[in-house]
Amino acid sequence: MEREIRLKDLFVGSAKSAYIEFFRSLFVGGAAFVADFFVLTLLKECAGLDTLVSATLGFAVGVTVNYLMSAFWAFRSSNIKNPYVRFAIFIAIAIIGLLLNNAIIAAFDGPFAEKQLFGSFLSPERYYMIGKVAATVIVFFWNFISRKVLLFRSDTQKN
Repeated sequence: MEREIRLKDLFVGSAKSAYIEFFRSLFVGGAAFVADFFVLTLLKECAGLDTLVSATLGFAVGVTVNYLMSAFWAFRSSNIKNPYVRFAIFIAIAIIGLLLNNAIIAAFDGPFAEKQLFGSFLSPERYYMIGKVAATVIVFFWNFISRKVLLFRSDTQKN
């Protein structure tokens, strides 16, 4: 019989169910997104760096926030005890996420902007922002599923 989830359980203590892990992943993803989007926008708009360079650096900051919060708070346990191996797998998953992220942003910054897919809703120079939001949703699900399956699953976990 499934134990009732209280509001306190969502934030405090170990994650006792996949539902709590998913909620915490959303929270962690939100914090990582804020850090990532802030760095992306700061580097692109204020420092004048290339969109994909800015996106890559922002993504690196977001991944760091995500790793620390995931490893120490969001997930209940890991099936990989060696922290170096666990981090290497986390980074491999993140690199695939980065490739997805940059491909989506490049599509929005390039062909979608050139065709002005969104009309006058947004200037083509800002399409990368919509691309970042779209990429975040897709990469979130990639990250959650792959990390849950490969990293943060106990040997006895059945859900």
